[in-house]
Formats: sequence, C-alpha cells, structure tokens
Amino acid sequence: MQALRVHAFDQPPRLDTLPDPVPAAGEVRVRIQACGISFFDLLIARGGYQWRPELPFTVGSEFAGVVDAVGEGAVGFAVGDRVCGSSSIGAWTSLLCLPPDALQAVEPQASVDESAVLHTPYGTALYALRERGALQPGETVLVLGATGSIGDAGVQLAKVLGARVIAGVSGPAKQQAARDAGADAVVDLQADDWKDQVKALAGPRGVDVVLDPIGGAFMDTAFRTLGWGGRHLVAGFASGAIGSLRGNLTIVKGASLIGVDLRQFRERQPQALQRVLGDVAALHAAGRIRPRIAARFPFSRAGEAFALAQQRETVGRVVLQPGG
Repeated sequence: MQALRVHAFDQPPRLDTLPDPVPAAGEVRVRIQACGISFFDLLIARGGYQWRPELPFTVGSEFAGVVDAVGEGAVGFAVGDRVCGSSSIGAWTSLLCLPPDALQAVEPQASVDESAVLHTPYGTALYALRERGALQPGETVLVLGATGSIGDAGVQLAKVLGARVIAGVSGPAKQQAARDAGADAVVDLQADDWKDQVKALAGPRGVDVVLDPIGGAFMDTAFRTLGWGGRHLVAGFASGAIGSLRGNLTIVKGASLIGVDLRQFRERQPQALQRVLGDVAALHAAGRIRPRIAARFPFSRAGEAFALAQQRETVGRVVLQPGG
C-alpha cells in the first residue's frame, strides 16, 4: 500500500510503499478513494500541534472509500460498503484498518470527494455550535474565516440550525463564496471598522455566538461584538497566532469563552461524537450541507496539493487521491 508519512518534522511527508495491513478482530479495512488536507494535518505534519506523534507516522484525518475486508467479529459493514470517517492521524494511505464505529455509511448518490471532507470540519462546527454553544433558532452567529473549512461548514450548519449568520472573510474575492454558503451578511475582516459593521448588523442585542477558527488579534475584537450571555467558541488558530483577551470582558458581557476540540471529544465521549457525525452524514445525504472542492491531486503530486491548500486565496478543500 501507499502512505504519506512524516519521517522528520522539518521535512515534507514522503510517499512510502508499505505492506498491506490485515484487519484485526473487530476491525474492517477501507480502500481509501479520497482524503482531505486540513490545517490540522499540515500543522501536525510539521510538528506545530500540541501533540506530536512518534515518528514516522502517516498523516491525514479525513477519508472516504470502500470496505474491502472484514476482520473476525466486526459487524456493521460488509465488503463493498461505501464509508467515510475521521481520525487524528493515519488517513493519507491507500488502505486503512479501523473499528466499524469509527465509520459512517456513505449514500450511493453522495460524492466520494465531498464525503471525505465531511467529518472534521462539519463535525467540529456542529459540535461547536450545537453542543458547546447551545445555538438556538433566531440567534445571530458571527463566523470568522467563513470560507475556510470549519468556517464554511459553520455558515452552512448555523443556517440549518435556524440562526442568522454574519460571515467574516478576508478580502472582497471571498465575499460571494460566503454568500453562496448561505450567509445573511458579510463583513471584510481587513476593514478597520469591521467590528462596528458587525455590531450594526447584529443590532442592539449583539452577536449571540462567535465561531472562531482563526484566533490571533481577531479573537479580542470578535468577543467585543457579543451581547449579554454571548458565547465565543474557540475552534482553532488558523491565523497562525494564539488569540487572547482581557478577562474583565467576560464579566462586562456575562459572556463565555468556550474551547472546541474534536480530537478530545472523540477520545472522551466517543458515543456522543458518533451521534454528531451521524447527523452530519444525514444532512449531507439530504443535500442540506455540501463541502466545496477546490482541486484533486494524486498522492504523487502531494507537494502541489499541500502548496495549494496553504494558499489563503484558495476557496474550498484540496483532496488527495491514492494512486497515480
């Protein structure tokens, strides 16, 4: 089998040929057809994440494919079933063994590319908005980085949950993409007065929930748009800087700063995570959410794929395909 593995944190992942894995008892083997490239994947590949796997390791947290072998005692899926899933690492490979409860069924009509990039961003966004942020119909949500993977998912899911969405993007070229995802209003985060624009759009009540996957200086500014009882959901630091704010703001606004970590949610509450991911899969099958695909590359052109995924101008997900 092929796998993109990290051998040193100061070097890009290398395409290795390894023996085909055999599913253990209670496992199924998936022949991977597509896998996503996320900010988390690129961060962990260069050793920049708070957790460093032991070297060498296979990168990748999102995938979709077909079950091609079933280990003894494994139930829930059969050979030929289409599936998708997520893991902390290991998905940038042509064959992957894992327990059935780590997978979700993919409907016959669903795109394999879209299914591959569902779990991490849409799982994170739904966990954030519904489970951590207790978003209610009619509330106003500010989504920062609204054309990034988590941001785009957040805009779509906030609309599904009945919220009014203000999308924050960088630059005019991304504004239409945010509107296409369902945003009710868009602000340019490069504008000096973007906080005032958000406040004007939110009205006297203020923003109820901020979905923040970018951090940096945007965190403090966005927190100041919250109304009384608002919730600021910290889902990442895609800006490259860890955000901070003055603690007294939480008292002044009666607002909460809430962390969102899908990896720990998976480890600590696996059954709850499966419910969230099941809801994501059902919404995708019903056509209510849809990932945007920017480009597809074979494993042999992974370097080009990584470069495109890291360009801030890129709108949509970059997908890797084993083989080629």
